[in-house]
Amino acid sequence: MDAEFFHAAPPPPSTDWTIKPCPSGNIGLQNAIHATRHRVKDLLWVGTPGMVTDPLSTEQKHAITALLGDYGAYPVIVSGAVWEGHYNRYCKQKFADAIVKHYHPGDIIWVNDYHLMLVPGMLRKALPGAIIGFFLHIPFPSSELFRCLPTRKELLEAMLQSDLIGFQTYSFARHFLQTCARILSLDATPSGIQMDSHYVSVGIYPIGIDVEALNKKRQEADVLRWVAMLKEKYAGKKLIVARDKLDYIKGVRQKLLAFEHFLIHHPEWQGQVVLIQIALSTAEQNEMRAHISDVVSRVNSKFSNISYQPIVFLHQDIAFSEYLALLTCADASLITPLRDGMNLTSHEYIVCQENHYGPLVLSEFTGTYGSFGACLRVNPWDYKQVGDCIHEALSMGEEEKTERWKELYKSIAANSGNLFYSLLFSVMTMMQVHDATSRRFSAQIPPLDMDALKQAYATSQKRVFLFDYGGTLVPHGQSTGSDALARLVCVLETLASDPKSSVYILSGRTKVNVERDLGGIPNLGLSAENGFYLKSQQDGWQKLFSKVDLSWKPAVLEIFQYYTERTPGASIEVKDVSVVWHYRTAGQDASYVAWLAAECQNHLADLVNKNFAVHIVTGNTNIEVLPNDINKSVIANRVLQDIQPDFVLSIGDDRSDEDMFALLNKQEMPHVVTCTVGSRSTEAKYFIPNVQSVLTTLEHLSS
Repeated sequence: MDAEFFHAAPPPPSTDWTIKPCPSGNIGLQNAIHATRHRVKDLLWVGTPGMVTDPLSTEQKHAITALLGDYGAYPVIVSGAVWEGHYNRYCKQKFADAIVKHYHPGDIIWVNDYHLMLVPGMLRKALPGAIIGFFLHIPFPSSELFRCLPTRKELLEAMLQSDLIGFQTYSFARHFLQTCARILSLDATPSGIQMDSHYVSVGIYPIGIDVEALNKKRQEADVLRWVAMLKEKYAGKKLIVARDKLDYIKGVRQKLLAFEHFLIHHPEWQGQVVLIQIALSTAEQNEMRAHISDVVSRVNSKFSNISYQPIVFLHQDIAFSEYLALLTCADASLITPLRDGMNLTSHEYIVCQENHYGPLVLSEFTGTYGSFGACLRVNPWDYKQVGDCIHEALSMGEEEKTERWKELYKSIAANSGNLFYSLLFSVMTMMQVHDATSRRFSAQIPPLDMDALKQAYATSQKRVFLFDYGGTLVPHGQSTGSDALARLVCVLETLASDPKSSVYILSGRTKVNVERDLGGIPNLGLSAENGFYLKSQQDGWQKLFSKVDLSWKPAVLEIFQYYTERTPGASIEVKDVSVVWHYRTAGQDASYVAWLAAECQNHLADLVNKNFAVHIVTGNTNIEVLPNDINKSVIANRVLQDIQPDFVLSIGDDRSDEDMFALLNKQEMPHVVTCTVGSRSTEAKYFIPNVQSVLTTLEHLSS
């Protein structure tokens, strides 16, 4: 929340409260929103008041709530016990209730950071049609770490009720996508995650700073006064500046040990360099201060003299004017967290170094590093490397310093806080405007309108039918050799005999299987292996791709063989251009097999997708790997070009049909009907309940 109360103890009810700008919290987020505040008609902040509220009376709490309303803020006032749960036990219901209370149709909800990871799920239950965005300001861990959490599924499933999930960097987003695929066995792509009920967009939005506002602050009299004082105090000395929270993850102790290594192995700098380390207060309870004090005392006792102290350690918050003055006077900045998000201190340092061009020593484990190629990169655990980089920074020539600074400043200007918020807001606004497609692939699609379909069929002159086979025209695992499926053959024969109609079966099965089952039906077009083979109504089988890279097959077979040996009832099917791993999820081994299938899918994504141009299609009880260029949309497009129809009916039941649905929905012709079997998340415009309903529909049309 953008306000903080400064009273040491609650005043009596008649006393007025004082509200001042908050010096802590997510300052980067606050600045980004304030910089573009003019773009939002109504903005409401929801958060905690940042103070102990247990001693407050009900009257006082109401007074605070009313006062904050004038500032566009609503406080979530909770007890100390609930506040502890908010941080340590994922207690978020209070926040969700407050948002629901103030929500109006058409509002955009933006949930921020890890404390509130469960809130999107709570909001979706209460507000099914709301546009919800979630942004994580910290790194998302790898799946190996996240899977250790006992509440891993609950956290992921709640986040995935958002319409948009934002991360600072590509690596953070990649960790999230891999974790969802591994733990929840979801179909994840670089741009989002396909759920059964909706599609979740995943985006990368690096936060920045408001450069214009910071430059105005730098020119204030108080800042200039501090700059003059610092230059006088440290005249003749090289000044290294660092500011971090006193959390373990910020690596303050490792930084000080590296500085000690620097002074020992570069003795020419002893007495010439001062490290000013600002240690900000933190909510984390730890023993870091004692460990850090030991290092500070040892270094200062070893290298100090009557007029010189190598480390100035300030365990306190300092005024913003003092902070800007330090960044302005520094000869180098040492930012070496063990893991961090964007770390906007590095951005502020670069802006303040205009005309001075001090180098930046930056940990490779910060999100900022990915866009700061001109910094001096270090591994904070490698004390020797950090020490050598300090020496390099202090010894660097003016020309090199200037060139590095220009590159860094260019990156900051291109990723400002204004752009961060504007981009996120634009994406969520677009979802709001296009509400019908915002949760695209929505499961909320209507059943097929039989009357409208029959009317379109009757008035058309050139019809195309594009049907999937298994799961659409026949139940999975069955073929037309079964007596019970003679009905299908009769339906297809009737449809294909109409001179106005062209009927194609687009199957993922092999050419041999499709020919055996359906090859005897006159005038029926066939496609096998997801579009690699085509048999038109008059010609024989032909390949649609002359050059296909199959160098990936041995790697995939090796992975599938590994999991087949460990999975009861699993088998491998090798096709001409794809490989399929079949498994069953029934019986007492169901949960174990499902876990192995998820592991197999992630194994493929890690080792195969990165090195080969292939994609993975996950079915109900199979995983198929095939080249990127091969999918059913290729066949569909070819048929459309050849026939130029005025009516198209396409029916399919799984993910392999989505590319075809997407292509057909973009066509400009009188009648295009895309239909999925079963109500699920899909690109199709309609659904049919089951295979029997598909056959009944086709019988009505043909009659």
